Amino acid sequence: MGSLSVVVIRTPDGDLPALVDRCLHQGGPLSRGGLLDATEGSEPGEYRAADGRTGSTLFDPRRRLRRVARREENGHIVIERPSRG
Repeated sequence: MGSLSVVVIRTPDGDLPALVDRCLHQGGPLSRGGLLDATEGSEPGEYRAADGRTGSTLFDPRRRLRRVARREENGHIVIERPSRG
């Protein structure tokens, strides 16, 4: 079975989403970039903080990074290998 690069981020509320480490915009590894604050809103003047929890891209909200199952055990993050299919 091949390897899968994964990046884990900590959101402001402490959640730890795990995402496939590949940028949908530039194609490079997410882990080599910086996590920037972003805002989103559907109407002018409507702004709310966006985070990496959904994996949704800012340039096209229909496109999302693939999430990877993870869990915490004894202070360690364990990535669960995705099933083939």
